[in-house]
Amino acid sequence: MQHASVIRVLHNAWRFAAAGLLVLIAVPAAAGDAKGTVVYKGRTVEVKHAFLVAGPDVMTKQKMRRVILATKDLSARIATCKTMGCTDGELTEGLSINLEDGPRISYWMVMNDQKVQYSGTEPKGSLALKTDDARKVAGTLRFDKTAAGGPKVDVEFDAAMVKEVNAL
Repeated sequence: MQHASVIRVLHNAWRFAAAGLLVLIAVPAAAGDAKGTVVYKGRTVEVKHAFLVAGPDVMTKQKMRRVILATKDLSARIATCKTMGCTDGELTEGLSINLEDGPRISYWMVMNDQKVQYSGTEPKGSLALKTDDARKVAGTLRFDKTAAGGPKVDVEFDAAMVKEVNAL
């Protein structure tokens, strides 16, 4: 009898472990926190969510990281992405920034369901990072391009990795 009890305990432990693993796989990674504003030509959006994704750069094909700062939680949508282009495709209000090698960061700002868009580059000095590793990026992004017809950005964020893709 004792042998059967041990087998039953081990079998139940295995079932619980497998169920826990399935839950971890099925639940998309959660959005990180962001707070701040993106202002452009009289419009203001308040970002609340931050996401870190990684994949190939469309120009260089080299691996890069992208921080997506959004007004709504895009976790479930980003989790389904198979390409880098998909990761910010559902961004309707907010900003994405590409963290690449070199002295500048590139950004893409969208508002009003992507009807309003602006893209540009900024010196890396506009980005002050407290954490910068493969799994997490946290800090502030501040710049003012209103004199050149661009946005004014003042955002603090904490973005954990939510998706890694291998395709453009």
